[in-house]
Amino acid sequence: MVKVKMGSNLSGSFQDRWDSSLYNSDLAPVPTEKKSWTWWTYACIWMGIAHNVNQWIIVAIMIQQGMSFWQAFGVVCFVFGIVYIAIVANSIAGAKFGIPFPVIIRAAFGHRAALVPIFIRGVMGIFWFGIFMFLASEAIDVAFGAVIPGWGGLEDIRILGMGLNTLIGYAISIALHYFVITKGIQRIKNFEMWAGPVIMVVAIGLVFWAMDVAGGFMPLITIESTISGGEFWSLFFLSATGIIGTVATLIVNISDLTRYARSQKDHLIGSLIGVPGMFILFSAITLLVTAGSVIAFGDAVYDPIQIIAQLDNNFLVFIAAITVLFSIIGLNAATNAVAVGFDLAALAPKYLSFSRAGVIAIVIGVFMVPWLWYGQAETMNNIMGILGSLMGALLAIMLVDFYFVRRRKYDVDSLFMKHGEYEYKNGFNWRGITAFAIGSFIALIGLIIPQLGWLYSFNWFLGIAGAGISYMILTTRKVDKEKNTEVTTSDDIAN
Repeated sequence: MVKVKMGSNLSGSFQDRWDSSLYNSDLAPVPTEKKSWTWWTYACIWMGIAHNVNQWIIVAIMIQQGMSFWQAFGVVCFVFGIVYIAIVANSIAGAKFGIPFPVIIRAAFGHRAALVPIFIRGVMGIFWFGIFMFLASEAIDVAFGAVIPGWGGLEDIRILGMGLNTLIGYAISIALHYFVITKGIQRIKNFEMWAGPVIMVVAIGLVFWAMDVAGGFMPLITIESTISGGEFWSLFFLSATGIIGTVATLIVNISDLTRYARSQKDHLIGSLIGVPGMFILFSAITLLVTAGSVIAFGDAVYDPIQIIAQLDNNFLVFIAAITVLFSIIGLNAATNAVAVGFDLAALAPKYLSFSRAGVIAIVIGVFMVPWLWYGQAETMNNIMGILGSLMGALLAIMLVDFYFVRRRKYDVDSLFMKHGEYEYKNGFNWRGITAFAIGSFIALIGLIIPQLGWLYSFNWFLGIAGAGISYMILTTRKVDKEKNTEVTTSDDIAN
């Protein structure tokens, strides 16, 4: 195979080698001259992503279920230490070769079989995209309710199963999401550059509110634990896997973001600031504010938007709610919209671009009618647990394939060709498919077999172990370090 070089525009000969069903401009390797995201870019993105309402709820509920502040904080540190290692390990390929998750996954599954994990990841992205698009309307409702007299009365006018106030907020949320995601990845980056830091200001403001209602800092961190022994450890791992579940999809498709990194150093430093830095900081804020809500209201209030709604100053409520609104949009754009955009584009590259895929996500998100079922804990936990388990199995296969099978090398040219190195048998690598099935079954065995229900607390970890070990055993083909063919890297793309 000939080593290919190209500049910012694809050379005709190189583009002609690629199959049109596997390629479009959104999936193509990012040229070096267009890799402009710095460590500060990634730090800001993580600041916005750290504000995750579902993560806030899962972290906050640990105190309600009997953990002390320090016990819950220990879970958070444990989780985001693991998450950082996983994100760094899975981010290297994207930064090195400039390619997204839907292209990378072809190496382990084959170009046809890869459509299955791409589809699963796309479905999960659309699921969360629809939820967060609805959550943004909640922030709009609170903001308008603080400054528009009689706004709350619109709740009595029911349309499509929701109040008129919610419907108006939802329509505005849809329009804002459309504005942000239909102009491509750069607008998302620019939006997140300021939305991320601003939300941290509001979060710290809520800590001061908690300290005020508690009469100081110490009452917030001296909450005593009501559980111990086996009960504590069961809750420890159940909470850990729940928190991991909120970022499991992002760990898998992190290359969608790191492919724009100016250097490996930039995204590693930015990720260190954000994960574990910002996630641990924001989780600590969550625990402090939740403790404050117990003191202020007599019970834990899990949703930060509802805490904001109960502040005394209407002007502050409006500003804080609008800030949370932009944070939710930034989070949704930087995680779910990016994943959906690239995943759907990979499923039908001749017809779907990143922007068109974003419009599809908006439409499907509306037809999911999240206002009718969001908040039903059992339904959401089951969906999140199942999809999170699948993401753990998928992550393990990607890591084993990249580090142990490929020795950190990809033939990028072949990733866009049906008859290249990753063709396998008619586009299917049975080793990857089998390992994914084994890992997924092991991860979900506690849900499938009631007698083994206690294993479900470890679903993500079991998926990692089951799929990783299976793929390692099944894969007998080794990549020769001294290949006679040359490998296209991101450095070649710059030349």
